[in-house]
Amino acid sequence: MSEADVSDDSRSSPDRILFPKPPQPQGLPNVQEPLRSGVRPGSEKVFVYEESSPPSADPSTQTVPSDQRVTLQVGERHFTTTKDTLTLGSDYFARMLSGRWPCEAQEDGSYFVDADGTIFEHILRYLRHNVFPVSYDRIKGHDFGLYAALLEQARFFGVDNLAKWLENNNYFKAVRTEHHARLVANVYSFNDAVSSDMELEYYPSWTTERVYVCPRGIGVHRGNPNACGRACKNFQGNADDEYVKEQELKIVAIEKKTVFVHEVCFEGSENS
Repeated sequence: MSEADVSDDSRSSPDRILFPKPPQPQGLPNVQEPLRSGVRPGSEKVFVYEESSPPSADPSTQTVPSDQRVTLQVGERHFTTTKDTLTLGSDYFARMLSGRWPCEAQEDGSYFVDADGTIFEHILRYLRHNVFPVSYDRIKGHDFGLYAALLEQARFFGVDNLAKWLENNNYFKAVRTEHHARLVANVYSFNDAVSSDMELEYYPSWTTERVYVCPRGIGVHRGNPNACGRACKNFQGNADDEYVKEQELKIVAIEKKTVFVHEVCFEGSENS
């Protein structure tokens, strides 16, 4: 045995000798943990076996630590998140990152997924926050095209709770519209200010009305018999009250308010 094969400990202590590890007998399973030390029978000398390197693991089946950051290339877009975020809500990523699937990272360390990155952005947002997506425009309404694409990806990635929420059309419960109608009192002078969650529409209409005429022709009494006092009654005498038919403009205001029900979008809510 050359000096190169002897450790520093064996040089400093004559009772410590380095021995090469004995060959593994054929027919027996490979020993993963080498024997580190022992005592030769009838001797006080301590001998140490050389450690052999463990067999290298297939990089395509290695398990990713739960707290490790993971970079995905979905289509042409890159996303960085953690293994826990991906695997706790997705059967697809739970299998992909478990080591049971042959899934080798690319040269830049990312994992390639052949899917639409624009749609996956909503999938990842749900996996991070457990908040169901709602895409609603007050003019166009719900984005049903987005919901259909999301449902397809949710099924593909095994995000069951999101797929079920979309299948049940629960996004309709998240947005509610309320309508109220009122008659505008003075059509010649009105000014309505509304909040951004409300739309206000006006519908004019002409109607025929019977309008009271004061016996003395006083304009401020027109349309209001109670405005005439004793002088008007004395002037009228025994004649009946006079009414004329006139066209009158009326305006109906329709208030449409959009109400967003936040709790419907939270996972575990009674309304979700």
